[in-house]
Amino acid sequence: MSACDYARDGAVRELLTLGADWTLSKKDDNTRAVHRAASSALSSGPASDPNSIAAANCVETLIDADVGKFGKGDYSKTIDRPSDIGTPFLCACARGAELTITMLAKRGCNTHVTTPANVGAVTLATSSGVPGALKACLASNAPTDLRPPGGMTALHVAASHPNCAEASLSLVELLLQRGADANALDGEGMKAIHAAACVGRVDVVEALVNVTTPDDGISKKDWTVSAAQKAAQEKMKHIYEKHGDKSMTASHTKPAYKAPTNEPKYVPTGIINQEIAGLKKREGDEAFVKGDDASALKAYDEAIANDDTNAKVFANRAAVKLRMKGTTEGVAFESLESARVDARIARTLDPNYIKAWYREGIALTELNDYESAALAFFEGMQIDGDNADLKKGFDAAIKKGREANMKK
Repeated sequence: MSACDYARDGAVRELLTLGADWTLSKKDDNTRAVHRAASSALSSGPASDPNSIAAANCVETLIDADVGKFGKGDYSKTIDRPSDIGTPFLCACARGAELTITMLAKRGCNTHVTTPANVGAVTLATSSGVPGALKACLASNAPTDLRPPGGMTALHVAASHPNCAEASLSLVELLLQRGADANALDGEGMKAIHAAACVGRVDVVEALVNVTTPDDGISKKDWTVSAAQKAAQEKMKHIYEKHGDKSMTASHTKPAYKAPTNEPKYVPTGIINQEIAGLKKREGDEAFVKGDDASALKAYDEAIANDDTNAKVFANRAAVKLRMKGTTEGVAFESLESARVDARIARTLDPNYIKAWYREGIALTELNDYESAALAFFEGMQIDGDNADLKKGFDAAIKKGREANMKK
């Protein structure tokens, strides 16, 4: 599977020729080699990028293996093979792998499929923040309205998701051109325009205001960007009150720490030594289980130095730093802030990796930025709405924010 992770098409072909079994699944998420190739961190570049081409070739090679090209018998269709994170098409959409999306669609994959949490391909492609991937997904005739009950639509995601910040307007425009419903409500009664206003994306609000029905009590003449922003503020106030935190919206509230906004998107430098990276990750995992945080941190540092494309290593390093806070190995603030950064990088590398969202929320909670923490948990729940840890973290962040403000 490592050859697929790193888009080594030649290695994949050679291994198949030697009799490697491409049908083996990982026990923790039921993914096969084809899912790993479709999810490769190297696949999200432009269509002309050599790594993107190699990743798409890896996926196609594994599909060809299905029909006996490498001497094996027929197996259940690899092209639509389900896993705990979805089919290869969904994996490619989540990664923003434009070339792989196009290839799979041409090969006849099911573009109407959803993840186990009922998230559709268009929402996943949108959340990748890659306009080319969304365009390829829409060209495959994937439906724009698939979402979890009460969850965000693709338009909500484009308007407000952190991964979409750099291309938010382009993503919104692509979805509107395909008939996305600007009036659809998420589980909190928010339209996409409200979501955009809440995160300060004025250009997106401007693009949505003329295609969104005015909120109750606002005439069409008075439905302006400013009116939409004020309406969004009121809705957020009601959301906090609904979850038991009326004080978080008070004008005097200002947490001691506030997560920075508009952080540059993390761009991995690539793989230096895959073998050493894998070895050091295992060493880190073993040390963490034993409670040897200093050794685990050192091992994860070395793993990342040799491969900075693995979301799980960053998320695991975040877990170590969260546990080290306040100990002799780490000063609380520095450890927590560093854990937050690692968790954010992890969910940038793999937006579907729930543990990354959870650990970012935990770090922000410990840093007393309860509003940002609640947002991290909430956004994670848009991917897995049934995740008990995310729900618990969200409720705890709201409660702690209330308690902190009551003491002022």
